Amino acid sequence: MNILLFLTPKNDVAYLYEDYTLRQALEKMEFHRYQAIPVLNRDGEYVGTITEGDLLWTIKNKGSLSMRKAESIPLSAIPRRTQNEPVRIDTTMEMLIEKALNQNFIPVIDDRSCFIGIIKRKVIIQYCYERMQEQPAGFATRLEQEGPATNPLHFRMAEKEDIPLILYYIKELATYEKLDQEVVATEEVLEKSLFEKHHAEVLIGEADGQPVGYALFFHNFSTFLGRSGIYLEDLYVHPAYRRRGYGRLFLQKLAQIAVERECGRLEWSCLDWNEPSIRFYKSLGARPMEGWTTFRVDGETLRALAES
Repeated sequence: MNILLFLTPKNDVAYLYEDYTLRQALEKMEFHRYQAIPVLNRDGEYVGTITEGDLLWTIKNKGSLSMRKAESIPLSAIPRRTQNEPVRIDTTMEMLIEKALNQNFIPVIDDRSCFIGIIKRKVIIQYCYERMQEQPAGFATRLEQEGPATNPLHFRMAEKEDIPLILYYIKELATYEKLDQEVVATEEVLEKSLFEKHHAEVLIGEADGQPVGYALFFHNFSTFLGRSGIYLEDLYVHPAYRRRGYGRLFLQKLAQIAVERECGRLEWSCLDWNEPSIRFYKSLGARPMEGWTTFRVDGETLRALAES
């Protein structure tokens, strides 16, 4: 996700220079009604954050302090009890959420450490709230709670109650594959296809009782082998749980199911442009099927063929 979408740019942010005085800091914070304000050096680099608490403790420790004397105290001489750590523009939303737990705003810097603006906690909370509204009732990932899970992954077969979750995952995967405009599935259609006609099965992966992803698969048949196989239609792990080896565990579980059911093979398709996934699949020993082209008939073409 591009975090620049949430950025309040530098031109719209009140900030201080580190060679400012205590009085200048007090006056600017009073004018803008800020509780904390970023501090820069004259090269435009972010050097820290001053809070009203820092200023109050300094005034207290100085004893009798007039505004005139406050003009002689540089910001660099004021101890800072908190440090709002900055992020770069290529950081993740998970990192922003983690920092927002303890910071009212997150400073953003470019690759030269120059300050380019802030992301406010309010904006991050609004983002999380909107994402929660998109999710089925009762489903909350650790993206909105504590970050990626580290506990082992447990698998279970989906039930009817999981239909909203399955549809959510389908839409998320379609968005990732840039095919979201093609999703026409509904909860009613999924219930009929998965739990009445049993056209496919769904494997749910959970960590700490939280769903982290799903795999949707069904049986096909090889005349050469004389045995059925498993075709993996969808495999999706929520971004908050990636880079934990969960994708490998899903495929391992599917391989175990294939062996238990005496299937001859496990196969799936991958988009040509998805190089990271292709490298991952090859690392597991999977091989691309050279010389094969997938043909498809759907929609009106399918109906026309059926009626011809």
